[in-house]
This record gives sequence, C-alpha cells and structure tokens, in this order.
Amino acid sequence: MIKTVLLDLDDTLLENPVNRVEHSVESWNRFFNRRLGLEQSGKGLARAMRAVSASLNPVENNFDVFVAAVCREWGCSPDEAIAAFQDFYRDAYPDMQAFVQPRPGAPELVAGLKDAGYQVVIATNPFFRPEGVRMRLGWAGLPTELCSYALVTHIQNMQFAKPNPHYYEEILGRLGVANAEAIMVGDDWLNDIVPAERAGLNTFWVHANGATHEPVDAHPDGEGTLDDFAARVRQGWLETLQPRPLKAEMIVPRLLGNVGALFGLLREHAPDYWPQHPDPNEWSPLEVVCHLRDSERTVQRPRLERIAAEDNPFLTVPQAPPGPGLMACDTTDYCDPAEEFAAERQTTVAFLESLPPATWQRPARHSIFGPTTFLEMADFTATHDRMHIQQICQTIGRCK
Repeated sequence: MIKTVLLDLDDTLLENPVNRVEHSVESWNRFFNRRLGLEQSGKGLARAMRAVSASLNPVENNFDVFVAAVCREWGCSPDEAIAAFQDFYRDAYPDMQAFVQPRPGAPELVAGLKDAGYQVVIATNPFFRPEGVRMRLGWAGLPTELCSYALVTHIQNMQFAKPNPHYYEEILGRLGVANAEAIMVGDDWLNDIVPAERAGLNTFWVHANGATHEPVDAHPDGEGTLDDFAARVRQGWLETLQPRPLKAEMIVPRLLGNVGALFGLLREHAPDYWPQHPDPNEWSPLEVVCHLRDSERTVQRPRLERIAAEDNPFLTVPQAPPGPGLMACDTTDYCDPAEEFAAERQTTVAFLESLPPATWQRPARHSIFGPTTFLEMADFTATHDRMHIQQICQTIGRCK
C-alpha cells in the first residue's frame, strides 16, 4: 500500500516553460560572468551539473561534487565558488520568479495528500541549494519550510541525483519506506518515470494531452494532468496499486542508495549525538553503524557468496551481535566505521556486478524464511540496511 508520494517540482508543481528556462540560464551567465570575471560561465555550470548527475559515489555529497567541478571549470577556489553562489541566491535568484508561474491545484494537492495521511516528498533534482528550493516552493504557492515535508531533496542533503535510480533509493532509505510503498509523480520521462520505475516505485506521468516521451521503455501506472492525479487520489486509486516485481537490476542501486542515505544522516546531525544511549537497552547510533559494517563483512556478503557457490545451501540465523555498550567500535569518530561500511559495501557491489544473470535465481533454504533465492536474500540485505538506518533516525530523534 502506498504510504509516500514523491512529487517533482519543476513542470509538475511549478510551471517552468522552455523559453523561460533559456532566459533563466542567460541570467545565471550574466551574474557569474560579472561576479567572477568570466567570459562564459554557462558551459562550466552545465558540465558541473552533469558531473553531479554522473556521480555514483554514495560517500560524496552532491554539493562537494558540484563545487569541485565548478572550480575546475572556472579556475577558482572552493571558497570563491561558494561565496559566489551565496551572493547569487541572495541577490539574483529571487529574480528567477519572473520565469515561472504557479500550477493551479498544486497547493491543494499537497495539502490533500498530507491530510489523507501520506508522507509527501519534494523530489526535485538536487541541483539547487536549500534556499533556492525554498524560493521555488513559495513561487508554487506551497509551504516553504522544508520541515513541512517528509523530505525535500537539494544539493546539500543528497549523494545522488536524477536520472539515477540510486536517487530514489536514497530517498526511501532516508525515510525507511519500502519501494512498494512509494509512488513518483513527475513530468520528465527520463528523470522521473524511467528511473523511479527501475527502482521499483509506482509512477504517475504528468503531461498535457497529446504529449510524447523519449523512446526509453517504461510503464507508468497512470498518466494525465496534475488534476487527473489529484482526482485519482480522491477516488482511492493509490490503494489499488500493485507492487512492481523485484528484479536483479534493482539491487545495486538499492544497496548504494542506502549507503548514501546513511551518509546524509551523518552530515545532518551533530557528532555529539552518535555515541549517546538515550535508551540504555538499545545501541547508540555509532554502534548501529559498526553493526552495519560488521554484518556486511561477516554475514551479508558471505551469505550471498555461499548461495552463488553452493547448490541450494541451508542458511541459518547468524549469531546475535553484541548488545548495547558491548559493540567493538574502537573509535569515537562516527565517520570511521561509516567509511569502512561503505568500503565493504563497494566490495559487495563489485561481487554482484561480476555475476552471470543466472546466479540471481539460484535457490537456497533459510531457517526462518524457508525456500528463497539469491535475489531475495540480496534484497534482504537492503531491508536490513533500512531497518537500522531508521533505528539511527529514531535514536537521534530521542537525543534531541
């Protein structure tokens, strides 16, 4: 059953016509050419955005990728680039409102979804700083406080971007939502519909009558105008959607998206929270990260390696990990075990990417789950991630 609705912003909740986009880009060029003494900043900006879209490193924040790329393109220091963008969002970005217009019905749709108990995510491509996203939300007639939503993606809180399915997996990892419990609503076939479907989400393609899309295969659950989607929500359509079948190609983006979700949490919360035990009967956030690292190394990957190597192996429940206060973290720096976990996960991903297609359907028997397959157990690893990421969220919430 759908619990979470992901909504694109531009040309879904906020109209941003192509000719106005071109004028917007020209405004960006004029500002940065003047601010940094450049002859042509636009091409460098476009290449920096492509670098963000191409990055599949779950440890590296989109903002860091963007700044590094801008500095290479413009020949400036990180401090100069960051200061220029701060000035841009303060002095020039508000003028961009002239190039957009509210989409009728968008505020009512968002309010109605919240009233009906759905989590609402503003799943806009994370190229803008948070202050830019807040302005765009205001221009759409929507609440501008980011805490008004389950999540609002922006360049500083995400490790992945569209059109990668990893972006959608990172969102769900942050929220602890199963892929079958979410729907993506957006206008862009290649950025919204195709990758969300590849991540296992249901989808609704927003378009005007007679619209066409790129020749990349996808099968949205519904399509039409934003008003059409709102009408379907009122009619209970979301409750009728069927989960998409699990596929092997979903696993690697899911596993890396979860790592990205973890690192997003690391960056958003003070280090003082991580060793705390607000509940003495539960692990601290630091201990949870250590458990993820140790489990990947001694349980998750070895179990998959065994299924790949043996004929229908019998899998037993692993030994229970150490209790609260007994975890061997060997550090007070929460980044150390997180980076070790990320390295272990990359080893697992390399193993998965080396497998022939037939391996994903190899059978196994589990002492609790019964008959299973390599694919199902690989997905269980992702489920294990999300359970513990949510445990961290809940513990940090109590720390506050």
